[in-house]
Amino acid sequence: MNALMALGFSEPEPINRLQIYQTEYTKEQAEQANLAFDESVTQYLRQWIEQGTVAGADRSVEVEHDTEEFIQQGALRSYFKHHDDALERLLQQDAIAQHLLRSSNQVYFEPDAYEPLLAKFEKRIYNLAAHREHLEVPFRYSPTSRQGAYGDSVSFADMPAGEAREDIGYYFGTRRSDTTALNLIARQLRHEALFSTLLPIHVVTEGYMEDSLRAIKTMTERLQAESHQQLHCFVVQRRHAADDRHLGAALLLMNTQQPDLPQRVLFCDTLKPNGKPPWWDKFKRYVDTVFPQPVGSPAASERLEDGGLNLQRLHDGVPIRHQDIDCAFYTASMARALIQITKLSPELISGSIEELVSRMTERMPEYFAQINVPKSPELVRQVNVIRRWQTGQEALIELQRAYQSTLSARQSTQLDTNDPSWDLVDQSDANLDLSSAA
Repeated sequence: MNALMALGFSEPEPINRLQIYQTEYTKEQAEQANLAFDESVTQYLRQWIEQGTVAGADRSVEVEHDTEEFIQQGALRSYFKHHDDALERLLQQDAIAQHLLRSSNQVYFEPDAYEPLLAKFEKRIYNLAAHREHLEVPFRYSPTSRQGAYGDSVSFADMPAGEAREDIGYYFGTRRSDTTALNLIARQLRHEALFSTLLPIHVVTEGYMEDSLRAIKTMTERLQAESHQQLHCFVVQRRHAADDRHLGAALLLMNTQQPDLPQRVLFCDTLKPNGKPPWWDKFKRYVDTVFPQPVGSPAASERLEDGGLNLQRLHDGVPIRHQDIDCAFYTASMARALIQITKLSPELISGSIEELVSRMTERMPEYFAQINVPKSPELVRQVNVIRRWQTGQEALIELQRAYQSTLSARQSTQLDTNDPSWDLVDQSDANLDLSSAA
């Protein structure tokens, strides 16, 4: 039995509504599904070649001599070279899209490292797509330096002697959150913050943490003249700095009549060894740099409060395949909980830090069994593996929908040009960069 838990739906939903249950999807089922997928891609590439769409250097003597061998080797890479919208085109094929978009309860995750069992051509698709900006399918592709000639992931056994070096980039469960993943999380948080009437909420996910604080100060200065509401809540989820890939969350309560000094500042980290976040002093410097106070006045950082949760596992002595690189998900859950509290119980935002943190854990059922009682590390690990798969699923769905909208717009334009009453043709869509549709 595949011990990993799965989502109870086929399309991504906010994590606080997840229905998690044990899946009995077996390795044998996954292998059969993967074989069927590889056959679907093989047939699609065969049709593409037969239509004469492979030209130039790719139509080598070897290709003409053995088309089937070319299909099994370099055809998919050639397809991606010929089409800037290769991944989008593949997602228009029902059999191919159904497999790529499958939910986690249709994936077999190998024990120990929770590596998903992917089809040969599936791995190639993710790897080749990652060569183009904004087409990365989060967590599912190997770094370009770990890819072979046809887009296959290079294993340890295939590395030249002396060059094999294990790191987090090898594993689905330890790859860092890329820009696509962080953008998807940011959009979810902004959606969560809509329609907050009692206390306006602003979600800040641009730049690094110091940049976010500067943006908050600038926005508060603008709100001083524009907003009739005096108090505004800002929720941040960002990386700390260019030289620090860790992500943190923060909440600032700002008074529009006093933009130079936050009324309240919470820093929400995911690690608290010995009771103190490792980045505490750095964040204090950020606050004082952005909100300098007059000589003789208390520093702005004296208002800083610790709203962090000890969720993330330390890496000391942990095998690389088990390292916890999931701070993006932890901080997203904390930020989401703070947004929900602000909308539903805004009085808590001005209450005690202990009560606020307790209510935050209450709204994080993916990580807490009950208020202030975290789930076991094993269960947390499984939830994060699910979230990794789901993030890739959401990225593919977005890409598919955006491309379908583009095709519909093109068809509409073509129909309009056949109408004698249509005078002016807008050719702007002819220059659309479809590789940025994600």
